[in-house]
Amino acid sequence: MGEAHPSLPAVVEETDEEIAFHFSDTRQRTIVASMFILVAIIGTLGNFLVIFAVIISKKLRTATNAFVVNLAVADLLTALCVPWNAVALLGFEGLPVPEPFCTVAAGVMFTCVGCSLYTLASIAVNRLILITRPLHVYKKLFRPKFIMTTIMFIWLIPLCLAVVPPFFGAGALGYNEKYHTCSGKSAHKNSNTYDVIQALGLYPIPLVTIIGCYVIIYVHVRKHVQKMRRKEREGTELSYSASGSFVENNSKTPTRPPSSTNNSKIPNNNLNSTIRRENRSKLSRRQVEITKNLFYVVCAFFVCLTPYSICLVYDASDPAVPYTGAFVLFNSCINPIIYATKHPYFKQVFKCILQCKWHNVPEPASFVRSLRSTKDANCCGNTSCL
Repeated sequence: MGEAHPSLPAVVEETDEEIAFHFSDTRQRTIVASMFILVAIIGTLGNFLVIFAVIISKKLRTATNAFVVNLAVADLLTALCVPWNAVALLGFEGLPVPEPFCTVAAGVMFTCVGCSLYTLASIAVNRLILITRPLHVYKKLFRPKFIMTTIMFIWLIPLCLAVVPPFFGAGALGYNEKYHTCSGKSAHKNSNTYDVIQALGLYPIPLVTIIGCYVIIYVHVRKHVQKMRRKEREGTELSYSASGSFVENNSKTPTRPPSSTNNSKIPNNNLNSTIRRENRSKLSRRQVEITKNLFYVVCAFFVCLTPYSICLVYDASDPAVPYTGAFVLFNSCINPIIYATKHPYFKQVFKCILQCKWHNVPEPASFVRSLRSTKDANCCGNTSCL
């Protein structure tokens, strides 16, 4: 019996070290829980709006927006699981619900954060090919079958990284007694192993892909803009030759198009070529603008993620972990705000939805056309929506 006493202080010291920080302050837990509730409300409404916008408008049904919708689905699932964190934080006498609820919520949130990263990387690759490669190459690659296969792997990779390691004893998901949230269990002996698996599996590949793609896009667009400005300074213009072909005119005198009497001499394919060239120019400018707006989404994600990543590096940052963890989840409700303020097509459809102006929805789906026969007053409840 006496031999057991010398080892007792060491056990107590080790236990004290493990529970050196405990997120037990009632006021702070209420604040963080309120942040989670705010994320849940805004994220649910905003991401549902994104998905609904694509459903009702065929104009938004593009290859890029397939990934945007996938991102919205991941953010929507995150927003729906976040309230369990609020429940855990507000359970001052312990977790007030069965722990399996917390375990499932943690698994979904880990999977969705990883899915968001890989989706952002896929969007970056999509924009890279669209901006820098011929259109026929883009259309040949981003076919529905390829897009669906890509999205399947986007979900499968983070799902395996979140769920498989606990089955082999590499960490555990559930109620974290240290932070009182639904996440990885800090008390598990292999919790650090689980964190390393998540960090190596979810971050390096998407991060390198995203940075590389947008750097290449930036360089490509910059060279294109410089070339166009140089041509403008030189006064380069397209004019008709006598044979009906296009030639460059470096004079700054405006070149008039051929008169109506000579129109018959100009092959129709040249006129069509002019129209297509102008349309491609407009399309290119619009696609560059959309790409820039999607880059804002990437920036928002990494701004939200960076504080939490810094906390993982420094052991003394435990008190900030609950706040930075909530800040990461705020990204789930930021993306719809970016689309509503920056993306030209989403902004237009959002406005139609919120004002119940179904007749203004661009390229509406078939079921929306039936709503056009219904007066907006019936939808909105008054004639102010007309």
